[in-house]
Amino acid sequence: MTKKYTFRKLIHVMHLWVGLPCTLVLFVMCLTGTMYVFNREITQWVDREKFHVEVPAQGNVLPLAQLMATVQRENKELRISGIQVPERADEAWTFSLLKKAKPEAKKETKGAEKGEKKAPKKEKPTNLLVNPYTGTIQGNAQTPTAKFFATVLQLHRWLLIENHDIGGAITGTAALGMILLQITGLLLWLPAKLSSWKKWNVWKPGFNIKIDASSKRLNFDLHKTLGFYAFVFVTIMALTGPVFAWEWYRTSYRQLMGVFTPREEKPLEIDGKGRQPLDLEAIIRQSNQVFSYNGVLRLTLPKDSVGTIVAQKSQNGFFTSAGVDRLTLDPYTGQVLKLERFADKTLGEKIAVSAKIIHTGELYGTFTKILYFLACLIATSLPITGFLIWWKRGKPEAAKPMARPAGTARVRPRAVVQAVRE
Repeated sequence: MTKKYTFRKLIHVMHLWVGLPCTLVLFVMCLTGTMYVFNREITQWVDREKFHVEVPAQGNVLPLAQLMATVQRENKELRISGIQVPERADEAWTFSLLKKAKPEAKKETKGAEKGEKKAPKKEKPTNLLVNPYTGTIQGNAQTPTAKFFATVLQLHRWLLIENHDIGGAITGTAALGMILLQITGLLLWLPAKLSSWKKWNVWKPGFNIKIDASSKRLNFDLHKTLGFYAFVFVTIMALTGPVFAWEWYRTSYRQLMGVFTPREEKPLEIDGKGRQPLDLEAIIRQSNQVFSYNGVLRLTLPKDSVGTIVAQKSQNGFFTSAGVDRLTLDPYTGQVLKLERFADKTLGEKIAVSAKIIHTGELYGTFTKILYFLACLIATSLPITGFLIWWKRGKPEAAKPMARPAGTARVRPRAVVQAVRE
């Protein structure tokens, strides 16, 4: 007589055979994700001599033009492309530098826009940490600790595979597998019979871990119960992960949230020929007047006379929204060309533009990062406990010795044999 093939059995088979091929990749991704959650805090603590500064008694920073001149004098082949003004007074300012554009490069980029040539690969800036009170360049933000976490990120996103398309396809597929594992895992976590859902004792095992049980049962409880507690956060990570792997998924993700505009809109251009740009300190004051809260201000400077200045501001804190407010300004008049407040966006737009901070746990500051760290830690254990469940299936455990009744003496095997002989 053949066994009845139930829906629950089908779900179990799906959970098993999706999980087994993804075990190693998911373990690596979850482990590196756990390590990366607090990368900025760890880097700034380990290399605090570069990221932190002593605040003088007066607390007055040097003129920005003087700071920029110092940075430019030390890096004549580069141009200052951005400035980050931190929220705290005891943190160094960050100056981002890029190579000065050559006429040939400009022509190549223009041709790429028309579809004649492939657009050049986006250049990574050099970020220098500067003491705003003394003008001292304290070093490159790419410290050994920062480089370590950059390697962790590459392992997380591409498994250190040089061809990012291949590495991204593997990790993206594993993330899709994790979504399926989360759904099937939740279905298996639910009590098998609908008729028993009203009974608490049927639900109770799904919330508890029986510590004094056998190793096989303990491993099963760790997989089932911890997986349930981390379900929401791990599912969110899995849903947002493929955004960084595939363009089609990224576009679909945005459209699902009701955002149909291109991810990177064409930048605004102005006629700056023969005009003198405003002092950047005036731009900073204006940006802080528009966004009056305390936060991190980032200025993206124009690369030519037709470019605009983009000011972005966000908050840091234990429980503060990390949503970014954005302001586009005319560098010659200070006129506001475009104002984008995160709070004014629809829920779908907020989710669409926040894919990165939702995936990394930065959405609500340190609070959500702690939750993500714990969820990532649990997620790292799930491939291990899941594999052990499969590996130990059908293998009986060694029986535990029965406890002797109180007051009885232990009889040694040799004494038993001797008694039988007599």
